[in-house]
Amino acid sequence: MERAIGYSLELVEDGQLALVYIQASQRSCLALHRATRRIRRSIRKSDSVLLHGTNCLVLLPATLPEGAQAVARRIYTLLADVEFELQIIYDGTAVALMQRLQVEHLFVVVEECEAIYKPVSVMPWKSDQNELPYLAFLSSYPAQRLLYLFPYDLALRHRCVPVGAERGVLTLATCKSLDQELVSHFHTVTQHAIFQVRCEVEMVEDVLKYWKNTICFHKDKSANQHA
Repeated sequence: MERAIGYSLELVEDGQLALVYIQASQRSCLALHRATRRIRRSIRKSDSVLLHGTNCLVLLPATLPEGAQAVARRIYTLLADVEFELQIIYDGTAVALMQRLQVEHLFVVVEECEAIYKPVSVMPWKSDQNELPYLAFLSSYPAQRLLYLFPYDLALRHRCVPVGAERGVLTLATCKSLDQELVSHFHTVTQHAIFQVRCEVEMVEDVLKYWKNTICFHKDKSANQHA
């Protein structure tokens, strides 16, 4: 299992790297996710599409500026239903941006053969399993500021936990796909767009246990002190 940063660095060992960086608006989040499938089908096999929330990175190894600009024009036509900003970045600057973004966020790879999402660091994900990105592991427990964005009782009841947040998009790890009515309810409660990733039940249980033993424990202790 390789991490995205190591993967991106390998891409530039034998040639130039161009990066098309797409930033969508919050209300275009789902439209961007759909568009990444079209983008994946329109580029070379050696190219890659990484996605997190409202951010999309299109990696173009061994690509000159003229080629990258041609790809960007093609991508532009595939984003007709997306509110977005687009930048083309090259070589060392592109690698530095990827390193920074991948440290801050959990990106998934949009797979070519089945046009579905596959996590950067984990096993292939099959289309018959709800087509959710698959999160194999967490490098650390979610930060407390992240856990405060989602009610613990909802997490416990529906067996889902927050694992990322960016620009108004909250990423929830869940054992099974959440239906649209529930996702809409979560959006109303959190005031965030909801992006789902699938994980093993053990991961959810582990995070819930950590959550209960840290934040919930401190809340109970504080309440008792003021009683």
